[in-house]
Amino acid sequence: MKLLFVGDTHGTKHLAKVEGFLAQARLGPRDAIIHCGDIGIAWLGEEDEALRYWRGLPYKVLVCLGNHENYRWVSGQPLARRFGALGHDLGGRVFAPRPGQIASLGGKSLWFFPGGYSIDFYFRTPGRNLFVEELLSEADARHAMDRVLKRAHTDFIVSHDGPRAFVTQAFGFPIAQPHAQYWQHTGQAPGIRAHPGFALDELYNQPERFGQWYFGHHHQDVAQGKLRCLWNQAALVDTRSGETVLLG
Repeated sequence: MKLLFVGDTHGTKHLAKVEGFLAQARLGPRDAIIHCGDIGIAWLGEEDEALRYWRGLPYKVLVCLGNHENYRWVSGQPLARRFGALGHDLGGRVFAPRPGQIASLGGKSLWFFPGGYSIDFYFRTPGRNLFVEELLSEADARHAMDRVLKRAHTDFIVSHDGPRAFVTQAFGFPIAQPHAQYWQHTGQAPGIRAHPGFALDELYNQPERFGQWYFGHHHQDVAQGKLRCLWNQAALVDTRSGETVLLG
């Protein structure tokens, strides 16, 4: 089985790169695309071209939701259990696992930690193109982390943002907690939601617990050790041989 890891397509803006990846990957109907978030489907809360594109693909598509998603629309989609994980059925073969869920594909385990902080919140309208669910509640983040830390090993970590320690080192800039004006803008009390970068540090500091880690969010292609941030590249993994090939 092949797993194609991609990131950040933002509606229809970057679907051309997906077409390029698919031409190289030559996936079959048993294979799967693992999207690391900011897929941006149903952005205005209704069926759109991006949603029709992903629903029309003949492959499994598992989405780790990011911070450019319509969470109100997603939450209205039916819950289902697929690949051993609970999540939202987004139509076609598109599936969004809930936070902390562990899916099984090709004999490999994949843990999902969605969400990201929108630094452009100033220019976005809560409930229209900015949703508080882009950050997990502290309780949900803790529950998700406990699920993976109870396991001796998980083959793939799939998140939208990366761990703060890695991003600070690899990208050369620090990650800060959400600005005070973010909480005011979204009508929330500070501290009730978790910045994923800080939450993910706990797992990052225990590298023996995971195999490979893929994320997006930062619109750069960077890799160090077991972690890879995807933007204009994709990672094609053969679950049988363990071989990983970069595309793009």
